[in-house]
Formats: sequence, C-alpha cells, structure tokens
Amino acid sequence: MLTYDLITHVYPAALAASRCVSSHEGASRPHRPRVNSSKRPQHLIRGQQHQPGNHWKSRKRDQQQQAHQQQYIFVSNTCDTELEEEYTPDPYYDAGNNNQIDILNLNHLKEKELRSVHIPVSAYPKSLIQWPVDGSTKNKRISEVKKQVKLLGNLIKMTVGGAAHAEAVSDDKTPTNPPPFSGHVDMSRIPVHDLAHSADEATMAKWKDIEGQMKLGKIKEAKQMIRDSDWSIGSPARENLWRELCRHHSREKDFDDQYYWDTVKQIYGSTELSECMVQLPAFIDANHKVSHSLSPRGVTVCERIISLISFNHPAITYAPALYGLTSLLLHYMEEVDAYYCISALVGGSQSKFLSQTKIAYEAQWRAAMILGKKHIRGAFSTLTKFGVPQEQIEEAFQNWMWWILSALPLTHTVRVIDCYLFEGSKVLLRIALAIFHVFVKTLTHDSSMVASLPSRGLHETLYHFCQNIQITPQKLLKTAFGIRGFSKSEITKVVLQTEMFLKSQRTLGGAGGGTGQMNPPETPSLHRSVSLEGLPTSETQSNIQMMSHTLTIKELLTLWSWLPMRMTMYQPTLIYTTEEHGCSLTTFFQRAEKYEPTLLCIRTTDDYVFGAYCSTAWAQRHCKDEFGNWQTYFGTGETFLFSLRPTVAKYQWVGISRQQDDAAVSSVEHCAELFMHADNNMITIGGGNGQGIMLDHELRYGKTEPCQTFDNPPLAPNGDFEVKVIEVYSLANL
Repeated sequence: MLTYDLITHVYPAALAASRCVSSHEGASRPHRPRVNSSKRPQHLIRGQQHQPGNHWKSRKRDQQQQAHQQQYIFVSNTCDTELEEEYTPDPYYDAGNNNQIDILNLNHLKEKELRSVHIPVSAYPKSLIQWPVDGSTKNKRISEVKKQVKLLGNLIKMTVGGAAHAEAVSDDKTPTNPPPFSGHVDMSRIPVHDLAHSADEATMAKWKDIEGQMKLGKIKEAKQMIRDSDWSIGSPARENLWRELCRHHSREKDFDDQYYWDTVKQIYGSTELSECMVQLPAFIDANHKVSHSLSPRGVTVCERIISLISFNHPAITYAPALYGLTSLLLHYMEEVDAYYCISALVGGSQSKFLSQTKIAYEAQWRAAMILGKKHIRGAFSTLTKFGVPQEQIEEAFQNWMWWILSALPLTHTVRVIDCYLFEGSKVLLRIALAIFHVFVKTLTHDSSMVASLPSRGLHETLYHFCQNIQITPQKLLKTAFGIRGFSKSEITKVVLQTEMFLKSQRTLGGAGGGTGQMNPPETPSLHRSVSLEGLPTSETQSNIQMMSHTLTIKELLTLWSWLPMRMTMYQPTLIYTTEEHGCSLTTFFQRAEKYEPTLLCIRTTDDYVFGAYCSTAWAQRHCKDEFGNWQTYFGTGETFLFSLRPTVAKYQWVGISRQQDDAAVSSVEHCAELFMHADNNMITIGGGNGQGIMLDHELRYGKTEPCQTFDNPPLAPNGDFEVKVIEVYSLANL
C-alpha cells in the first residue's frame, strides 16, 4: 500500500495530469511535492541560494516546510484553482452496496481563486492506491506507478473536474468515464478503494487467453481461468470481457447497431433518450429495480433496453432478475451491446441463464433449498437449533436471487457475473448456497447476530449480512465451487422435477408435505404480475404500422396497456377501414358486427386521434332485453373511451371509478350505464346528458360530448368533427 507520504508525491502528479499541468518541480525533486513560490523556503528562491547564513538555517527550514507539507498538497500553476482548505470527511456514503469507507469525496472543496490547489492529505483514503508487489523490477514498479497516476488523474476529472460530465448529461449525450467503465456509470457511487488494482493483474488472464483456450476446445481450462482471475471492478480486462462472453452464447455474432436504433425509433418515435417515455414491462418486479452504480441517465437507458427486450421477446412473463443483470452489463458496455448481450441470455436455453416464467422462478428457489439440505445440511440443522422456523427459511430462499444481485457489494457481484456469463445459472445457485453456509457459520460465532434473529427475522438478517460481507470475492467463489458433488446434471434434474411437481400441483389444486422432499408445501404465492405474452408481437406491430393510418406503434402499446388482461392474449386484426371498405354504416356492420370485443379508432381531419373499446358485439343491437323489448343500449362496464392525440387519456366507466373510491357503492344511475347504441342511422358510445362519441350513417361526420357514463370531456376540442379515417380492430377470433 502507498503510505500518505507516497500519496503526497503521486497524487499531485495525477492532479496535474488531470488539469493539463506539467510537473516541472517533480522532475527535479521526485520525492517532494511541488510548492508555490510563496510557500517555498527562502533559501530556494533564486538569488538567495548562496547568501551567507542560509545554509545554517536550511535544515531547520526544511523541517518546518516538511511539517507544513504534511497538511496540504500544493500544485502551482496559473491554470490551477484554489480549493478550500477545510475538508470534512463524509462518514457514511451509500453506494448502493453499503460500502461505507474509503470514499474519495471532494464535493466539499469549493473553488476560490485561480491560484494554487490546496487539498488536505486527509481527503485521500489509505487504500487509494496499491503499491507494486515486492520483488518486481524497477521498470515494472515505474510502469505500475504510471498506471496508478493515470487512474488517479481520471478519478480527479470525475470529482473535481465534473463540469464536462454535467454538460454532457444536460446535452443528452453519454458522458465519458475512464476504462473499463461506460458513460452510464456514476463514478461517485463507486468507492475509490474498489477501483484500485495491483500489479498482480498484469499476470491475470485476458479475454484473448480465454478465447484461445475455447478455440482449442479446452472449456475446463477457460472456465478455470475465469474463476482464478481476481479482477477488480476497475480492471482493464473488463473492458470487453462480458461483451465477448455473451457474444459467444449469441446466435448473432455481429451486433447490428442499425437494427437496434430502428427498433427504438419504431417504438418511441425518436432515438433521443429525453424523448422516450419508457414504461417498464410487467415481468419486472418493481420492488427489485437494482441499478447498482448507474447514473440517472444510465437507469433510463437500462429501462429502455428492457422495454425493447419485451418488444422482441413477448413470451417472457416473469423475469425479475433481468433489471439487475441489465444494469450490471451497462457498467462495462454501451447501450446497443448491452441489449444484444441480454438478448443472448434470454434467447438461449431458459434453464441455462434466466428463468422467464413464474413457475420456473419458483422452481429455482425451491430447488436451491432442496439442494442446500443435501449439500450443506449442517447449516439447516444449526438454524433449527437457534429456533428459526421453516417458514422463515422458505421466505429467505424465495429471495435468494437478491442476495447476489442486490445485497452483495459490487466488488463481489461482478466476480460472480464473470463466472455466470460463462457457466450459466448453476453459478448463482452455488453462490447462494455459499452465502447461506458462510452466514450460518458466522452466526454461530456472533451472539449479537443471534440475538437480532427474533426481531429482524432470517430474511432481513441474511440480507444485512450480505451487504456487509467480510470475506473477499475470491474467497466467496472458492467456497461456492468447493461444494462437492454439486453437478450441473443434478441441478438440472432437481429444477426440472420441482417445476413438473409445481405444474401438477397447480393443475390439481393440491399441496404436499415437506419442502425438503418433492412435496413442497403451500407457500405464499408470488405477487401477481401482468403477463406480457399478449403484447402484440413485433411482426403484428409492423403489420399494423403498415396498414394503419391512425395508430403509431407507441400509441398501440399505450392502448394495449389499457385493455382487459384476457384480451391481451390475442393479436389485433384490422377488420374494417374507411380507406379500403368505404364510408358506409351498412358496410361497417357487415364487417364488424360479429366480432367481440372491438377497438374503434377515429382520426379526424384536424389530426385528432380518439376512439372506444367496445366490449360487446355490435350485433347485440338486434337482441331483446328480459322484457321482450328491443335494446336501446347494450354493452358492459369494460367499455371505455380513450384519447391518443393531442392528449393521452383513458375514460373508464364511472361505476368502476366510484367503486374504487367507495367499496360500498353497488349501483349507479341508469343514465350512467348507456354504453353502446346502434341503429341504421348512427352509432353511439356513451350516453347520459351527452354522447361520448356519435357517428352518422355515412361515417363522415360525428360529435363528441361529455357524458355521464364515462365522465369524459369532449375528445375533440370543438365537439363536432369530420372523419379522416375510421379503423376497427378485432381482438378475438370468431
């Protein structure tokens, strides 16, 4: 480790490098910091070096000067700025991983004048830099010092000189961070001591070494290389490691930038991040949006990638880990590469990398508990001795994925992901069991942790343990891969058996016995999430975009989010359009009356877009009510009006709104139940003191007014409108 004395020599050089300052004094006096002429001892000032008596006082003055230099670092140059001399270390810094020490925080140092830089040595953590290992040659030591100076220079640019970073963000451009980090990372959220790396990394494997072994068919050797290489989070080896590992699993070896940006523009209408109103798909768990050290802009990029994954992979119904994985990838690669990497993980075998359904997700945590009772059964018996009930163990294992993706420090998580991207999900199961084993082992020697179990519960105690884990990342990996007899075939077998059992239980509606056996008991069900299997496929969306003169893809997706859940299982079909089938109410009925439900979309000559979800077939106009009278109005409370341009809004039945406000409300007035009306002269959606939407028999002119059924404003500002295009979509097969 560098001592504070060494930091006082290396750091000014880094500071000078970051601010375009040449270290002239450092060249002549490599073991002393540069000082301002005003601070320089008088015997060093030109013209006074040889004055009588100065040499008798030089030693004393040197001691005084050295004592003064222990307080501050001085870098003299006209382009430097003076910073406040008082520095208050921040005792706590939440970096998302609860690393609370060794934080380089220069936020309190404010610019004063264009003079010297005065930064107290206490601002720099002791573990800021790692000194070259003993036994290295002089050239290696010099090379390592240069690397550390460059690293520190980059760090200073991001802390003291952060104006360019802020300017890039304000201009909607990706900021630049030092390698291996992408511009999506907020470097202030990463503890500085985690960024340091030693000369040992020069001897560690690089991607070329791993790739060479893979090309020779030596998969075990390549796997061992990744396990043994203790790369730091700031290691240069990470610059392309994850991208190339994912590319190895991808069917598409070339990541096509154009296709990605074309898809972004198709969905959002623009590639500018500030113009993309991203809506997360429902397969993401909103309670576990783990962004790690991403900047706010990086978080938006992460969510945009996930929205595109849902667009191109509509079969995904539950994949909560996808958010955390995407945010991790964005630490070391750009947006397009991260998208294709996630696509490679999603597009491969589901059991290899990522569960994509609730059944598969539940099967994994149950399988982890079953395998744990076999391979680390001592940990389970120890918890039983401490009085931990079975229900708490199940609750903890339901969250096993978040031990790794959320609770562990970033230094540990990235090392796990190194192995995961090569070997698959079995790595995560091994790590989970290793964490559980180390936790119980620590529990037996920590009475305070045992005392907190009854109040905190096992889940919270275990989560807190992960946040403050004391073993190194390499020790955690060694423990995980040291579990004997834990083969890939066994994992696959147990997961498959558990998944089949869960499917059979849900079919039969039964429950079993002990969780450790293949009879998992009834457990609290996972929170229900909206299935995206019904999201219109990319092919269907493209077809609609080609056929429709009313809806954009973005508007279609917005409209889709308003539909009843069961209707999203169908793909929309255009069954009537005035541009192709003519403006006639008779033709409208001939082509659309048998379909239930339908979407009616209207575009006016003023370019307003609005319409209605019609829950009942228009053929219902021929039916009679229970009294034998022809129905004037028909339909159900699922019917709603909507507006897409210029405003985006949904107007549902007032009966639903009133029941949400007051559960005791069981009925509404008759005038608030006028959903749909049709005869040979007109069609109407919504009634009661006005007509929500009314179209004449030629489908050329219409009117929109406030109505009591939907409590809507006029969908067109003037009320009356002229039709440009009417389109009707079917949402179910006949």
